[in-house]
Amino acid sequence: MTYSGEQERAAFMKRKTLVENRMKYFLGAIFLVLLLLLAKLSFMQLVQTEQFRTMARNNYIRITPVFAPRGEIFDRNGEKIVTNKPVYAVSINDLNLQGTTYHLYLDRIGPETVSMADKLAWILAGDEESVQYFQQISGKTPEQFNNDVTRDNDKATYTAKKQAIEEIIKERVSSNKVNLENGEALEIAIAYNPSTVATLRQQNLDSFGIRLEKRTDVLSELVSMLHKEAVFEGKSTYEVESGVRATIREKKYYRPYEPVQVADNVPSQTVVTLRERQMEMPGVVVDIQPVRDYPYQSLLAHALGYVQNIKQEQYEEHKDEGYFMNDLYGQYGLELIYESDLRGEPGARQVEVDASGQPVRDLGLKQPVPGNDLVLTVDLNLQKATEKALADGVARAQSAGYSLAKASAAVAMDVRSGAILAMASYPSYNPGVFTEGLSGTEWQQLQDSGALLNRTISAIYAPGSTFKMVTAAAILENKIVDPTYKMSDPGYYRLGQGIWRDWKPDGHGMVDMRKALEVSCDTYFYRFGQMVGVDAIASVAQEFGLGEKTSIKLPGEMSGVVPTPEWKYELVKNMLIMYNDDFAKVRELNEQIKKTTSESRKQQLQKLRDEEQDKQLKKYEWDLNWQQFETINMSIGQGDNSYTIMQLADYVAAIANNGTLYQPYLVDKIVAPDGKVIREFKPQVRREVNISKDNLQILREGMRMVATSPNGTASAVFGLDVAAKTGTAEVTDAKGNKVGNHALFVAFAPYEKPEVAVAVVLEYGYAGNTYAGPIARQILDAYLADPETNANKDEQITALGNQPNNIVALPEGWDTQPALNWPGWEQLPDDSVTTQGDNSSQSRQVQAKQVPAASSRPVTSTKPVQTTAPVSVTQSLPVVVTPPDETQPPPTMSSPTVVAPEPTQSQSVQQPSQTTPAIPEEVSEPNGQP
Repeated sequence: MTYSGEQERAAFMKRKTLVENRMKYFLGAIFLVLLLLLAKLSFMQLVQTEQFRTMARNNYIRITPVFAPRGEIFDRNGEKIVTNKPVYAVSINDLNLQGTTYHLYLDRIGPETVSMADKLAWILAGDEESVQYFQQISGKTPEQFNNDVTRDNDKATYTAKKQAIEEIIKERVSSNKVNLENGEALEIAIAYNPSTVATLRQQNLDSFGIRLEKRTDVLSELVSMLHKEAVFEGKSTYEVESGVRATIREKKYYRPYEPVQVADNVPSQTVVTLRERQMEMPGVVVDIQPVRDYPYQSLLAHALGYVQNIKQEQYEEHKDEGYFMNDLYGQYGLELIYESDLRGEPGARQVEVDASGQPVRDLGLKQPVPGNDLVLTVDLNLQKATEKALADGVARAQSAGYSLAKASAAVAMDVRSGAILAMASYPSYNPGVFTEGLSGTEWQQLQDSGALLNRTISAIYAPGSTFKMVTAAAILENKIVDPTYKMSDPGYYRLGQGIWRDWKPDGHGMVDMRKALEVSCDTYFYRFGQMVGVDAIASVAQEFGLGEKTSIKLPGEMSGVVPTPEWKYELVKNMLIMYNDDFAKVRELNEQIKKTTSESRKQQLQKLRDEEQDKQLKKYEWDLNWQQFETINMSIGQGDNSYTIMQLADYVAAIANNGTLYQPYLVDKIVAPDGKVIREFKPQVRREVNISKDNLQILREGMRMVATSPNGTASAVFGLDVAAKTGTAEVTDAKGNKVGNHALFVAFAPYEKPEVAVAVVLEYGYAGNTYAGPIARQILDAYLADPETNANKDEQITALGNQPNNIVALPEGWDTQPALNWPGWEQLPDDSVTTQGDNSSQSRQVQAKQVPAASSRPVTSTKPVQTTAPVSVTQSLPVVVTPPDETQPPPTMSSPTVVAPEPTQSQSVQQPSQTTPAIPEEVSEPNGQP
């Protein structure tokens, strides 16, 4: 018994000790937890105070951007050309909003899953937003998903999308089988497009256990209300909501806290309605936003460019510079080139919100800083006169029956500096339409009209007889003939068996160089141009800056072509290799070279390719090599000569100022909002033309005679102190058939002390003197009649900041609106919103293709790309070439002339047919114009 008691006692003590030890460990653990909690609490209170205070503040403080007004644009005399106007903009700050959507729910699982998925997939594959929905739930990135479903054609791509959607639907049903069996509905798709929904409703969805449920939210209400107020003219509610959803999808990845703009330029009465319903529409924000305003609408549009909401690629490139997704960004012209100067610095507003996200009070505003202003070299009055002259010129040509004469361009340049006084391209457009937003139809109409093409720098033309000063300079510099030597002009020039006719059938009698320019004698330039040779002519053309970009600070400038033997060889060789059947093996070897990864094999293939290529090229040596008749064509500005109107103006300016080739420029200075000149642009000399001063004087004298009675080809147009040259360039289609003539005209004035050079083109304008000359006359009349433009233009406005240039008035009816504490809504005490004349059978010139600029997209020129397969590359000497007549008046027409359809941009290599040349007496009367 005693032994048993002691055992019990020992067992009890053991249990007691075990309990006590456990209690110690437990208390120790509690103490440790308390200690850790205390340490964490202390760390949070003492170290992380500001972090949590900021997090808490972010829960009730919203920061919204306040847009800064872009800098304004002025002419050289301080006249405002581009300004800003304030408009109401409506946005949403809840990126979970989707608008009107149609959700497809599967309520049960059954044996018809495969057929159900197949039918739904065929329908939903046509709804691009539904396709994006399936991309999101697939777990793939947009790039991965697009790569998976993209095929060679639209039909195959559609099928691939259908298959992808079908697989996703079947997989979702399979993975949610248990939930479906338990009565839980499964969302299997979302439809957005009403036409898709209508198609779905025509199906017997109930047989698959599917129901269609429509959902709306605040975005739906907002868009519906704004649509009733005609805010979205030309757009359906679906199109608006779809655009907002697309922006939301982008912003969720990049800046999820920025509002998404739904509409701008909202009427004030609509704003009142929004205010009255603010409690019903949480997440809706109304703000004042400065937008571009163009008081003169289409004036100088191609130089100014336009602004639009920043594009995704632009945002990605500049997002670290403080841009927001709703920001306006220059898309073309000066608005793009000087974006960093014009944009300004956005401000911000802090607003306290309650738990539901409703604004409670304004906590402060950081004022936006307006952008810098641009002061241009352009004279507003001269620009107006230039644009009117172009429109009048087109109207005159069309009223005479030249129905294809629909476009023109002109440049007026200060010969003493290269400053652009006026530049215009017709037809034009109002840049403001881009600010207001364009529908797809409106954008297509704008493209089809050709108004987006800047014909001064982004289109190239054969210069015609305006090129003859280049040929004359080459003759003089190489001492081919004394300028006073007189030759007899029989009205034609013979080279071998080929005959080239002058525009005047009976010729011009005895002609020296000055008279050859005066009467635009083709025979003179045929003869001596062929003697001096292509290399000399090309060298002088390049001296004058032809065939190279002028480097004017505008996007889309083209370089044009000064044709040379080397240029022709490479052009024809490349075309033969690309398209001629004899070079099929060369093309096949090129493909093999691209695919092989073995360097040794690649070298073997390259050797075989080069041998085959050389073998085939020998068959086409005549076509590849420069021929003498091409020099003859080149000498009168035909053939493959192709230059911009800006180049022609710069070239004539260099003749006028005795040999200085300037870089054209449009911006005189950049001025800060306070009036301080930030940057001033001075004339930049590209080079001194390597032509003797005496020879330049001969060119000027010949040009002066052009505008002088009684023999000058432009004497009927000018009675002014002007030097000029007419030009008429033949236009052919892709098959080498003549379509019409482009009319060109260049001039400078006054003759004794030149100030301004002008270059004009009128597409399909019949003849240079007849229709392009009067345009230039109107421009020069405006220049010479304006005392300010005749005076020294160096005096500029330097204190623009002293004027209220950057202060824009509030929207109409602002002061009658009830107050509302929405971000950007109320106006604080200091809160103001600051917010080519001549003809040749070798001419390959075609019409200017009307395409938009962009941007930053390359602009199509009037010069054919020449990538079409050559139908024939067999050459012979031309039989007869008759240039257009520059001095004859247009034929009398009782009704519009029937003109061939406009040519296409691509063209084949057209060479003269191999026929026996006729002798001069057998040549029929010419009917062209110079």
